[in-house]
Amino acid sequence: MDLPVLYNEAEEWNYCLMLYNAALKELNTKLEILNNEFKLAHQYNPIEHITYRIKTPKSIAKKLMRYGKEVNIENIIKYINDVAGIRIICSFVSDIYRIANLIKKMSDIKVLKIKDYIANPKPNGYTSYHMIVSVPVCLSNITVDTKVEIQIRTIAMDVWASLEHKICYKFEGEAPEHIQKELKECSELLAYLDRKMLSLSREIQNYSPHPVNSYNYDTKYKSPVIESIGTIVDESKSDNIVDVGSDNSKKKEKKEKKQAGKNRFLFGFGI
Repeated sequence: MDLPVLYNEAEEWNYCLMLYNAALKELNTKLEILNNEFKLAHQYNPIEHITYRIKTPKSIAKKLMRYGKEVNIENIIKYINDVAGIRIICSFVSDIYRIANLIKKMSDIKVLKIKDYIANPKPNGYTSYHMIVSVPVCLSNITVDTKVEIQIRTIAMDVWASLEHKICYKFEGEAPEHIQKELKECSELLAYLDRKMLSLSREIQNYSPHPVNSYNYDTKYKSPVIESIGTIVDESKSDNIVDVGSDNSKKKEKKEKKQAGKNRFLFGFGI
């Protein structure tokens, strides 16, 4: 990604880009795992597709100038929450809240801010569920908590947002009033479509022997596989294998973990 002309901290910006890209890849992998688990458990995937991107330098600069801030790396990190963005497209509105709740339960992901534009649409008709989260990026000698914006939408919401962006872009954000009015009417029609499709989906689930809402995460995977897949068998007594879990090794591991905790850094703080 090219830097805006005002940047003279190229090396520092490239470091920031590495962190943002790493955070997006980590989060994308977590979401794909969740989706695969759902397909295995229900023969149903709540996520239609996922896209992610790094905000362009031009968009970053415009946003900072709109905030009345100087264009520099410190202000980008502090004031721009969506430099790294990931978009999750779902089939139904219920899937949006299901995915959002699963993200909240991730032990290493910290939710910093939520904006529910489904419950409270924007005046122009925009609907979506936004989350700002902190994703830990583990480097060689430090763990950096990095901000990522998550947008969760239905297919219908995404269609409207994409078309609205294209239309308003031609008018540089100042579309004529009658066009804005018609765009809002389209948003209301698509919201009705979402409700109708969700109603049909729930009716169809009544015919399923394993409806999605009855899935119990606490008991589904309590099996020998889950209990054993992350462990090793201690064969030191029978096969004369050196015990790598000796007291000295454990003390060293504990010391390293303590040092790693000291090296944890929040990247993108200042929401």
